[in-house]
Amino acid sequence: RDAGVRALEASAGTDVRRLRAAGLAAALVLQRQESLQEGEVASMRRSGLVHLLSVSGLHVGLVAVLVWALLNVAGVAPTTRRWLVAVAVVAFALLAGGNAPVRRAAAGAVAYLFARELGRPLEALPAVWGIVASLALLEPSVLVQPGFQLSAFVTLALVRWVEPFALALRALPQRLSLAVAVAVVAQGASSPLVGATFSLVPLLGIVASVLAAPLELVLVGASLASLAAASVSARLGGVGLEAVAAGQWLLDRASAVGGAASVPFAPLAPTLALGLAVLGLVALTRSRAALPAALLLVAVTVAWMAWPGSFRWRHEVRALGVREGMALLVRSGERAALVDAGRSPIEAWRELARARVRRLEALVVTHPDADHTGGAALLLERMPVRRFAFPRALGDRAEIAPLRRIARLRGVEEIPLERGQAAMLGGATWEVLWPPATMEGIDNDASLVARVNLGGPRLVIAGDIEARGEAALLARGGGIEGEVMQLPHHGSRTSSTPAFLAAVRPLIALAATGVRPRFAYPDPAVARRALAIPAVLVAQGGGVVWIGWNDAGPLTVGPGEAVRVARVRRGSGE
Repeated sequence: RDAGVRALEASAGTDVRRLRAAGLAAALVLQRQESLQEGEVASMRRSGLVHLLSVSGLHVGLVAVLVWALLNVAGVAPTTRRWLVAVAVVAFALLAGGNAPVRRAAAGAVAYLFARELGRPLEALPAVWGIVASLALLEPSVLVQPGFQLSAFVTLALVRWVEPFALALRALPQRLSLAVAVAVVAQGASSPLVGATFSLVPLLGIVASVLAAPLELVLVGASLASLAAASVSARLGGVGLEAVAAGQWLLDRASAVGGAASVPFAPLAPTLALGLAVLGLVALTRSRAALPAALLLVAVTVAWMAWPGSFRWRHEVRALGVREGMALLVRSGERAALVDAGRSPIEAWRELARARVRRLEALVVTHPDADHTGGAALLLERMPVRRFAFPRALGDRAEIAPLRRIARLRGVEEIPLERGQAAMLGGATWEVLWPPATMEGIDNDASLVARVNLGGPRLVIAGDIEARGEAALLARGGGIEGEVMQLPHHGSRTSSTPAFLAAVRPLIALAATGVRPRFAYPDPAVARRALAIPAVLVAQGGGVVWIGWNDAGPLTVGPGEAVRVARVRRGSGE
């Protein structure tokens, strides 16, 4: 495969268009994705077409169809055709590296062709069920693999429902009705599984799939031809890459259509997931209950995506359930800002979907550490975000600069923040306390520190600022009091000095750590200092924690048995 990649790149030369095509060809037939452009992958992910870039059972099927069609045009006898297609499928599986989905698809295709060659009468649906069951018996672990679940379920759904759906569209030309039926059935069958796996469903995925289906067949064929030509002559390979580039341009257009609108898919409750699984299995039978089950499956999936959710409090600060790091949702009415995005690329998106947040007025990054920025790129790519804010002093860091590029590509307004600045983010006024516009030293000490006015009570965001940074901030003077405080550096012993806590003087001190932090937070000494203020100490521990309030009345800490905190300290005279 390395030799194939080198041959394709040599055929491309220095031509940018051909180099892009060589990267796509290598992904489609060699399972080598390192030459794909970051923006290209992100666009395909938004449109729900990213699976086309990874060799899978779909590509095995396309190769089988392509070889069968070519042999049919050449007038090869059916028996010989079946054997040659079987050989081609196995050869392609080896060429592509033979990953598990490709091995399973190739084995299933060969088994099907062998049964047909023996003259056994085969009905498509039982035959595919038999192949799926055989693969599961040989390798039971595949039953819990999302890739196998998706490919098996979608294949069974296509076999079961494309024909009756196309008959219902018989007023359309035959080929168009078949293409629409394939796209609609594939979208309906894949949406629950794609949503549960990726927490996202592209609304225009059906349109993108209709446009991309014939292109993918052409692209796989052109990629194989380019690879074969490149192994003979760089000049011939370049001609093949021109065909790939033309198909790639069309695929980009289809991807743009599919990515125009996507919705978050909240994680399914276990009972609901089980119910959908049962409906899905019934829908894949020939029983009378199959049609009602299929319709109910689609209806429940659509209702789950459209469900708006509800908010008990007008203002809320919620530490999302990312495994590690900080992802703090700050909400005022219907407007929401997210402060940092945890370490994982997907978890912040998933937790926002769980909270039924479908757009962000602002995404704020406090500093470049990976446990604060890991999920930011995906949010900028997938979710409607109005503004992207970050400390001006850290804007050129290697972790933040790519986020700024994505923001510009997506038309998101950049807001560099510096001390003394006031900004409207997420429906609230942010008073930037730190850092100044330029600063030397470690990045943690240049973390964003801001006071957010949320309907009266003020939230102090402190990022990962360390003791030295806290001292520098206090030396500049000015008040930094706030009723709710995010403890710096998750409550680490290197932060939250007595002087800093005394200056903020919070009623509630929140240690936003993620649900499985690498270290035990908050540090016992920090906890003792916070309790001595006195303040209610809220440690994230093993799940989501929140602090909510309305325009009047106490602050409430949850979940579990609610803890209500008065807005003023008794005997303080405030």
